[in-house]
Amino acid sequence: MNVLRICLSVILLAIALEADKFCEKRTKKFNKCLGSGFSPKIFTNCQPEGEAMTARRKIKKCTRIEKKLSKFCDTGSFDCKTSEWTPIFNTTTSKVGPFEASKVPDFIVKFTQKKEVDKILYYSVSVQLYNAAGDKIGWTNFIQYPSNRNGKFKVGMYKRTYIPGSDSCSRGYLTLDYLTDYNFEMRTSATQANMFQFTTSDGVVHNEDMSYCNNYSAWQDVLSRTEYADLKMYTSTGSDIADYVTAEYKVEEN
Repeated sequence: MNVLRICLSVILLAIALEADKFCEKRTKKFNKCLGSGFSPKIFTNCQPEGEAMTARRKIKKCTRIEKKLSKFCDTGSFDCKTSEWTPIFNTTTSKVGPFEASKVPDFIVKFTQKKEVDKILYYSVSVQLYNAAGDKIGWTNFIQYPSNRNGKFKVGMYKRTYIPGSDSCSRGYLTLDYLTDYNFEMRTSATQANMFQFTTSDGVVHNEDMSYCNNYSAWQDVLSRTEYADLKMYTSTGSDIADYVTAEYKVEEN
């Protein structure tokens, strides 16, 4: 009898181990589906990444994986892969806050090139600041003009801060020579002198300073009264910039 119990225990243990392997394998496959743009029907809390999956064969395969994961595995503790990036295009995000004075979070936008730029494009990125009453009391503005000059990717730009009822601070047209393609991250740190920071595809960080502004002390006062912020990205009406690049954002607290 004891031998039988031992054998039964070994069999049950083997079955459990095989089940764990099955679920681990399906979980990896399902997360791979999410990373390829699959939109889940069961695990709706999981967010797809990148361009939406459109190939019917791939959708059908990922749907089968999701169903098996749901039916045969313990999904109560299932931690799906979720993207920290949220797509954004020609819109304004929800407000973030309230937060402590001078603790305005950083807004990071990731640009991913879809095809080679062959003309002049336009994109504006702004972080808008609000007081406790919800009044807009200041905002940053970084205008990009991506283009192709003699076969090379170039980005011209204007960088600015605005305070209602006060002079704005603007730097004349410059070219960001360190941006050699449309694959980079742009961080807006409203509380820092290096207000705009660009991380290129090779991981190098380049800073754009704004402390030279005559109204920089007034800007510090704006920050001390800021309790909410949002990100606004917009382009010209009818622009086809979405054919050239995707944009995603995330927020990092300070």
